[in-house]
Amino acid sequence: MSTLRQFNITPTVLSIALVVSGALWSVAAYAFQVTNRHSKDGVFGAPLWALVVLALVPLSTLVLAPWLVRARHTAKQRLGSFDCLALAVGAVSFVVVGGIYLVAFLTR
Repeated sequence: MSTLRQFNITPTVLSIALVVSGALWSVAAYAFQVTNRHSKDGVFGAPLWALVVLALVPLSTLVLAPWLVRARHTAKQRLGSFDCLALAVGAVSFVVVGGIYLVAFLTR
């Protein structure tokens, strides 16, 4: 399996990192929703780790997804089914956050 020359990280590790970060983001979103169920403003009841994960995972997806695609391209390999799953899991955070913003701004 080919590796990235700069950091010596295989594309499989990048795929696993995307899936794990997506799962962690889902757990943080659930924790945020549960702790803020009866909150008036929706922020003060949330644990700090959930807020940090909710903010950093989409940003890390912006780095890891192109890195994964480039690693597969450099290795002259096609994206496998697990890679596509990892990219889809990484995209979920953007879809959910984008949907929340659309709902929030369209209902004003």
